[in-house]
Amino acid sequence: MRTVIQGGTVMDVIEGAALRANVILEGGKITAVGDEQPQEGDQVVDAQGCYVAPGFIDSHVHIFSHGLFQTTRLPADRIGVRQGVAALLDTGSAGALTIDAFPEYVHATQRTPSYALINIGSPGLPGLGGGHASRPELCSLSATVKAIERHPDWILGVKVLASASHTGAFGLEATKLARKAAELTGRPLMVHVGNAPPVIDDVLELMRPGDIITHTYHGKVGGVLTHGDEILPAFRDAVDRGVVVDLGHGRSSFCFRTCERALELGMPVHSISSDLHRGSLDFPAVSLARTMTKMRLIGMSLMDTVKAVTINPAHALGLDAKGFGSLAEGSPAHVTLFREREGPLELEDAERDKRTAERWIEPIKVWIAGEPFEVDAPL
Repeated sequence: MRTVIQGGTVMDVIEGAALRANVILEGGKITAVGDEQPQEGDQVVDAQGCYVAPGFIDSHVHIFSHGLFQTTRLPADRIGVRQGVAALLDTGSAGALTIDAFPEYVHATQRTPSYALINIGSPGLPGLGGGHASRPELCSLSATVKAIERHPDWILGVKVLASASHTGAFGLEATKLARKAAELTGRPLMVHVGNAPPVIDDVLELMRPGDIITHTYHGKVGGVLTHGDEILPAFRDAVDRGVVVDLGHGRSSFCFRTCERALELGMPVHSISSDLHRGSLDFPAVSLARTMTKMRLIGMSLMDTVKAVTINPAHALGLDAKGFGSLAEGSPAHVTLFREREGPLELEDAERDKRTAERWIEPIKVWIAGEPFEVDAPL
């Protein structure tokens, strides 16, 4: 049976244009985007007043619900299809010793397409031996590379935590090992930045074009803004050479003021991500949609916001090769239907700065390879 999503505004993220069109899904693929009308027997979805976008991608979450992590990780569907998100990227919840269990604990139990970055350090509980990346015996270059070679279809890159709470006295060494693992496997490296040491300048020097900096616009001392609220030269240089800027909201890693100032100074948000886990689900991140709304509130256009959860992360992670990121005819039917509701909605960042949005993003439905899922989880 064909599905016709009728009368919505289609977000063409490739051309950067919004147009009124019908989107037709059949056989798990997008077969037409245009003015073709429904036929007898079609399932028609009324999209009047709504936007039709490529399936949203949340490029920073924690969904590896292994027994070790039951207190902090989330089921993928809770923040995936139930919140209108078509694909999730677990960023470092598993390392070389546990990554082989990812298919059993995630793929076999959840409907949301889910991928992973492997943690170069031990994925033990926070504080184990000083942190994930705090000792050489926790960071295996060989085991990390071999794990990617075993699971190339869903391990999309390498994750490293480069902040004082995770590195301890090991400093930059874990980042160097992660950089080498990414180089040897031809995958991107995602670097978590936060409290120094190591200082962010030294971390950024190790990053190459296509690598991803996450938690970029946190409010901690020593971030991407200088003492005078200008852009740190090392950060500007990294952006100029092609480092991807990821939001990574989470529990303590997004500050309205930092991000707003960076946008004023011409810095980008390439990908909007929630860093959802049990510690950020109720406050302050809540959902990818809520995080998107925060970016709208501080000045991002709707098109740029949608690009930052579709084509941009798809390209950065190689998910475009798997059919994510666009509504091209013939591609898998990964589609998110959403609207902008009139507010007011109170929003809060990780610094407990409260602001009120007058409109907010509300996903309504998502299709995964043509299969529909209703949004029924809090946004």
